[in-house]
Amino acid sequence: MRRKKVWFRVGFVLAGLVIAYWLGCASMAQGYVSPIRLKSGEIFDGFTEQNIAYKNYEIPIWVGGSQTRDYFILVHGYGGTRGYWRDIAPLLASRGTVYIPSTMGQSESPAKQVGFGKGESGEIIAIAEAIRAKDSSARIHLLGVSMGGAATWLAAGERPDLFSSVTSEASFAQLDWGSDDFLSVNIPGGSKLFRPIIWIAERKVGIKGSEVSPAHAAANFKGPSIIMQSHGDIMFGARHCDSIAQAANSQVTWFEEYKHAEIFQDEAERVDEMIGKMISKLPQVK
Repeated sequence: MRRKKVWFRVGFVLAGLVIAYWLGCASMAQGYVSPIRLKSGEIFDGFTEQNIAYKNYEIPIWVGGSQTRDYFILVHGYGGTRGYWRDIAPLLASRGTVYIPSTMGQSESPAKQVGFGKGESGEIIAIAEAIRAKDSSARIHLLGVSMGGAATWLAAGERPDLFSSVTSEASFAQLDWGSDDFLSVNIPGGSKLFRPIIWIAERKVGIKGSEVSPAHAAANFKGPSIIMQSHGDIMFGARHCDSIAQAANSQVTWFEEYKHAEIFQDEAERVDEMIGKMISKLPQVK
């Protein structure tokens, strides 16, 4: 009798731990799709706040720059804000018109959750279509960091007719790879321990990680690109940038000392110069 009571108690405790584990994963998955919203800060000098309609909400965008045929869409990463682009936006503004959206589920966006690159790519395409509707000869250039970089490749792959170039930093090549690396960066084996977080989060967003592939999309884009990565980035390693570069028939520009998502900020002048050289070789859109 006593043995039965002991085993009952053990089973009860184990069941409680399993329930607590799954409830914890569900809670963390909700936080994964709806990260803490940081404020973008003060709008950049010379920029104005605009909105572009997309599905059942409006995308908040900072717009500024000079009137040329070149337009730049700058896409921040997961957990980021429009303020991320404070260093390079003024430089690009001298080359053309700069659009800086607050992407879905983050910062000032009215959307409730992120799109893990896939949803954000739809926003990018909507912005590009609005630009092209105003200026049929627009040359539209994409810049994206981390998940924002993944979104730019997905957008360029889906609608290569809309975009003239892509510049990305620390983009993941496939969402399932990116999710594994993201959950394991601080906890070795975290992607296995917390696998239900990924399953639940993907179900909430309505995607499958193995099917969200910026590398596959990159193969559909035939325009020029700049793919940047740092050896100091412990979030997304060489397999990501190498896969994208191979698909895009491009090369990786390596940096040494920077951590994840620091190149656009700390090397703004160099990146602006690289972009300037790239777009100077492009023909005008007819």
